[in-house]
Amino acid sequence: MHVLTTSTSPQTLNAILRSSPSSVDIVLYDKSERTSATISANSITTTNGVSEISITLSGSNQLKEGRFYSITIKDGSDVEYKGLVFCTDQTDYNKYEVGKDDYVIEDSHDNDFIII
Repeated sequence: MHVLTTSTSPQTLNAILRSSPSSVDIVLYDKSERTSATISANSITTTNGVSEISITLSGSNQLKEGRFYSITIKDGSDVEYKGLVFCTDQTDYNKYEVGKDDYVIEDSHDNDFIII
């Protein structure tokens, strides 16, 4: 899942595309309002198979805080990538850790054994 902000300055999406297109269109579908908007990428840079796509969202294409969007990146009629976007302006958020609080050390006793 990608995390974007409501900012009108250029933002970057990182994705592994199926090919190496020189330009792409990005379809953002708002899951709350059930509307979609198509925008063009400002630039695409590919390094080690991962494409960095720079986009500018403003006006009617601007994302709304706290909403989920599905994203489809297209090269003409060919679908290059599908994913999800969450929009938040929050920057100091807790990161999810896979193993956090799963293993708890039992320390109610000292594990001493008495051998008779």
